[in-house]
Amino acid sequence: MVFLFLSLSVTTMAEIVYSPDMLSSIIEDIYEELLEEGHEVDFEQMSEDLQALSCNPINLNNTSEEELSRLVFLNDKQIENILISAYRKPLISIYELRLIEGLNDYEIRNMLPFVYVGEKEEEKELSAKEFFSRAKHELAIRFDARNIENNGTDPFYTAIKYRLNCRNKLQVGLTAERDAQEPSYREGKIYGADFWGGYAEIRDIWKFKKIVAGDYRVSFGEGLVINTNNTFYSKRNIVEQRKFKKEGINKKSSASEYGYLRGIGTTIDLGLADLTVLYSARKIDGKSEGGSFPTIIKTGYHRTNNEIETKRQIWQHVAGANATFKLKKAKIGITATEHILSDTLSPKQAYYNANYFRGNKQFSAGLNYRWIEKKFTLFGEVATTQNTTWGVANITGIVIQPIADVSISAVYRYYSKHFDNLLANAISSTSRINDENAITIGTDISLVRGWKFLIYADLFRFSGPKYGIAHSSYGFDLLYEMRYMIEDKTSMRLKIQAKEKDKKDKISGRYDIELNFGNWSVKALLNGNIYYYRGATDKPTLGGMAAVQAEYLSSKVPLRLQLRLSAFSAKNYNNRLYVYENDVLYAYNIPSFYGEGGRIYFNASYRITQHFQVYLKVSNTLYSKTWSEKQSLAKRTSTEVHTFFRFNF
Repeated sequence: MVFLFLSLSVTTMAEIVYSPDMLSSIIEDIYEELLEEGHEVDFEQMSEDLQALSCNPINLNNTSEEELSRLVFLNDKQIENILISAYRKPLISIYELRLIEGLNDYEIRNMLPFVYVGEKEEEKELSAKEFFSRAKHELAIRFDARNIENNGTDPFYTAIKYRLNCRNKLQVGLTAERDAQEPSYREGKIYGADFWGGYAEIRDIWKFKKIVAGDYRVSFGEGLVINTNNTFYSKRNIVEQRKFKKEGINKKSSASEYGYLRGIGTTIDLGLADLTVLYSARKIDGKSEGGSFPTIIKTGYHRTNNEIETKRQIWQHVAGANATFKLKKAKIGITATEHILSDTLSPKQAYYNANYFRGNKQFSAGLNYRWIEKKFTLFGEVATTQNTTWGVANITGIVIQPIADVSISAVYRYYSKHFDNLLANAISSTSRINDENAITIGTDISLVRGWKFLIYADLFRFSGPKYGIAHSSYGFDLLYEMRYMIEDKTSMRLKIQAKEKDKKDKISGRYDIELNFGNWSVKALLNGNIYYYRGATDKPTLGGMAAVQAEYLSSKVPLRLQLRLSAFSAKNYNNRLYVYENDVLYAYNIPSFYGEGGRIYFNASYRITQHFQVYLKVSNTLYSKTWSEKQSLAKRTSTEVHTFFRFNF
């Protein structure tokens, strides 16, 4: 089958056709790549940003590096090539993108909803009345019933959002959210929602490139000093040089209750450099006793008495600044932050956390850089942070593109055992940016139209104990991935990944193929793994899942239907599988396939009027009788109903 697809791809040169209804599928495909790395991703935020950008697409003949960087799936070299091509000769057709070096069918398909080709015109100044008359409003209401059989009397999740967008120059948002089982009132006080959030973002006012007030996220360099985004460089993104994160300060519109700042920040254009300053003051979750607390709680759940007692008990203050110098072929950034907690962070002593940060004040600083010279890119960041002893960290990477559509990457990272910055979020083999010495080598190949190959090897070592490992250790992470996509008819992916950490081996494989014909698309997916703990008496264990999905997109009415059936068997917890599922707009679902049974879900969306759309998802997981009895499950089934209502005006 692989060779058949290869022969087809060599001879087929038809144009990729984009339908606006495919936008959600493109976003979902981007998200799956992030999910497979095992990192937490704020899909809600990413989806909202890309949906908003699709309503205000970028004119490729009149754009900038900063504007194109909002297309998070493009790397710096691709952005540079697009700008150079449009500067030399304005584009006439969107399909001229195929003539730009470094862009293949996959990237072009992802770009289509967010860009267009138009004449290069100076932006006209609008009066206040004209400006606000072009504003776009959105009111979104989500109402779910989750785990209906198991959540007792209160399985309901609710979220309400309002968004105002004035040509991306002014954006305002408000969010209210309540998780299932969270009380709407307590001690006679009515709260309604458990979480309230909001923001206002202004762009391009005099020397101010951006001003954000309210909830926002911030990231600079490789994330060693500060990165509060939930999307960031993973190992595969390092090889592909795709950031999947925004630089600088950006509004936070999702209902996520962790990983953001609340206050004010601004970026000022000083000519040679951009200066960003920020301040944040908000309360975070933690159980404080006697002026100290053991850990920052990140779940955002406040359902039980114990969870309610930890709710927003600790004041967190963050002040920071960044100066990014813009040179002809390079960028150099200097970042510093001061992180202050109202109570003292004092983790309970354990074998793995002797070098974790303890205290209530932490200063961090770093220097990041990126230099592009023809087919060569050098990037990295060096940083230091306050601890019992000052910790240091370094990421250094090079990318070489010897010929078009082939890139070779090498990235070295070193985190000293005393480096434990609470605001850092960077590439790592664990959830902690601490005590790691590693190198990643990989290649990204797209020589044949429609085909894409990605290969990397990540070798890492820990000098001291880690959670679950009581001694120094080493490991590796190997990945091979093959993708095929031609026109909008067929896509295929084969992925094989092998990981080892402290004699624990896991080999995972995935194969999926999607066929599109007319208004229908059919997708088959196979997922499996082998887990083995060398040195233990247990034999290797297996886990697997098979799924088939059918989707119908009507050409006569604005209706989209989707159905997926899955069967799984992962009797050992180490063989559990996480597979992304489609959901209602702006939402996502990542069920854990652990145990033995089957799952079914149905999605539907319908645009009732030009200004009103509805979305529905119904899902059910059924565990086998044998597995249920063995695990003493109270219920064999778990059912959820998700609804979403969107008003545009």
